[in-house]
Amino acid sequence: VKSSGKGVLYSYTTVFRPQRIEFEVPYVVAIVELEEGWHMLSNLIECDLDAVKVGMSVEVSFKKMTEEITLPMFKPA
Repeated sequence: VKSSGKGVLYSYTTVFRPQRIEFEVPYVVAIVELEEGWHMLSNLIECDLDAVKVGMSVEVSFKKMTEEITLPMFKPA
């Protein structure tokens, strides 16, 4: 489904123990409510932990994790 890649932070949690070595801790696991009305589980990047707030505007940013894996993540808009 096509999306604008823009939305708001619906919910989040901060992770301090990585599940895989590719993830640097701490990181924010986020549920983003996109403009189109559906929700997406992802990560919030490029944002200080103290600045994370439910309802903040975010936009998609694609992050290369390995040579084989690129993930859609979100940053403050």
